[in-house]
Amino acid sequence: MRRQSSAILAIVGVLASANVAAETVEEIAGRQVFHRCQACHSIDPGKLGFGPNLHGIVGRPAASLPTFVYSDGLKASGLVWNEETLRKWISDNTKLVPGTRMRHVAITDRAEQDYLLAYLKAQSDNMGPAQAQVLLDRAVALLEREGPQRAFAAFNDRNNGGFIARELYVFVFDMKGRYMASGANPALTGTDALSMQDAEGKELVREMINIAQSAGSGEVDYVWLNRAENKVEHKRSFIRRVGDYIVGVGYYLN
Repeated sequence: MRRQSSAILAIVGVLASANVAAETVEEIAGRQVFHRCQACHSIDPGKLGFGPNLHGIVGRPAASLPTFVYSDGLKASGLVWNEETLRKWISDNTKLVPGTRMRHVAITDRAEQDYLLAYLKAQSDNMGPAQAQVLLDRAVALLEREGPQRAFAAFNDRNNGGFIARELYVFVFDMKGRYMASGANPALTGTDALSMQDAEGKELVREMINIAQSAGSGEVDYVWLNRAENKVEHKRSFIRRVGDYIVGVGYYLN
C-alpha cells in the first residue's frame, strides 16, 4: 500500500505543478484516492448517488442528510464525522457501525487516509437546518435517557462529547435563563443569561423561555457572531423544553 501511496504522490506532483495551484498536494492526492468512492458517492453539492453525498462530510453529524435513507445502525450511532471517526470508517466501517449497508471499505494505509481526509476537508459548506435538527434530537434523547449531569457533561465536552459539528453545538438554559451547558463555551455554565442580547439588542433568552413556556418548542431568529467566519450573521435556533430545561441548537442562515 505504501508503494501505491508513493505512486499517487508522484502523479499528483505533475498535476500540482501543471495547473492546480489552489489545491495542496495532499488534497490532489486525496482526489485520486476518492476515485475509489465515486461509484457510490459524489462531492458535488446536492448530487444524489447510491451512497450519501459527501460534500461537507467532515464535521457533519452522521445520518443527517434529509435526502438519503440511512441504515438503522448508522442512525443510532450518534457519530459526528471528525477525523478520528472517518479514519475508523474508511478503515473498517462494518466494525465501527455493525449493521451498516455500505460494503467494507478497507482503506487502511495511513498516508492514503491522510490524503483522502485532506480532500474531503476541502469540500466544505455550512451546516444547515437538517443537521441542527438531528443534533437537537440526539441531545434531547440523551437528556431524557441519561439525565442532566451526564447529558450536560457531554454537551460541554468539545473533544469527545459527540455534540460539536463544526459551527453547530448544543446549549441549555434553565427556565430562569441560567446556562446549564454550552458547547461553544463551557465556561458559561452556571452564568445568568436571562438579559443576554444579540447584536441588534434582542433579548433572545427571554424569547426562548416564552416559547418554551407557551409551546414547548419552536424557533428563534437573532443576529450572532459566527466565530468560524469572524463576522456577525443571522442565525436561527431550534429549541425544545425538556422538563425544567431549554435545549437548543442554532445554525447560520447565510
